Amino acid sequence: MTKILITGASGMVGKHLVDMCLQKGYFVKGTDIRYDERYSEEKYWGENFDFQHGNLNNYQRCLELVDDVDVVFQVAGVKGSPKRAAEQPNDYFTPMLQMNTNMAEAARIAGVEWYVYTSTIGVYQPAEVFKEDDVWKTFPSENDKYAGWVKRLGELQLDCFETHYGLKNYSIVRPANIYGEYDNFGEESTVIASLVKKGCNDKLLSVWGDGTPIRDFIHAEDVARGILMSYENKITEPINLGSGDGVRIRDIASIVATHYGKEIEYDMTKPNGDNKRLMDMTRANSYGFHPQVDLETGIKRVIKYYEHLQK
Repeated sequence: MTKILITGASGMVGKHLVDMCLQKGYFVKGTDIRYDERYSEEKYWGENFDFQHGNLNNYQRCLELVDDVDVVFQVAGVKGSPKRAAEQPNDYFTPMLQMNTNMAEAARIAGVEWYVYTSTIGVYQPAEVFKEDDVWKTFPSENDKYAGWVKRLGELQLDCFETHYGLKNYSIVRPANIYGEYDNFGEESTVIASLVKKGCNDKLLSVWGDGTPIRDFIHAEDVARGILMSYENKITEPINLGSGDGVRIRDIASIVATHYGKEIEYDMTKPNGDNKRLMDMTRANSYGFHPQVDLETGIKRVIKYYEHLQK
């Protein structure tokens, strides 16, 4: 039985990935710095699932985690708001650099069969459409400078392994803006989680900027599907994971505002960010990847989840 290590197993994408891999009949070892109570449910009591606490900033712990696995899905990351990433970038940069480097090197030494690295849309420079092969011709956007570069370095490390050791046993996925029902609804929340929280609790739905920027969103469940697909198809070229369809921030706000019966207020003192960020999905589509959770359905799932948390 193939044994898969999923890092960030208590996170938004990791939870979906654990469930999908178990449904596929894989043995799953989940790891995270925090334990999620969902793994205490009866359906996880079988012989095919194990959860182990793991701080990936500790290289020795990474070596222990990969010692008996065939495949590694490196999904762990440091999540937070664009504001914090801009003002306190080392909260992200150093921990991410350490965990990505440690886990990839540990997996190489252990001789794992396959390694999937979760990168980000932030590796791209500003453009209307992001194409996979353009990354190394450019620099990340100033709005994503630190997060973009640290994720690029993770990609570069795998390229280094290929050049030095002849290893071509890895996949790289670059998700668009991820959202979902296990999102962070605290001060560090990103756009959809933040709007849902405001819609539920505030008198007015405040939106940063004028709401005109266009973004590409993908539900965490679809990201998990893309990660699993990249392994099962042994995809060795980077692939984008997104919808390829743009949506204005004001359109997302409208869905949330309509649900809660709230008026929208645009805060022009806050920045808009890049005007347009869309994924070219040609390559992923050629492998059979197509998102299954449409945006409106996904937002309603987030609303339902957040309202359940408030009870």
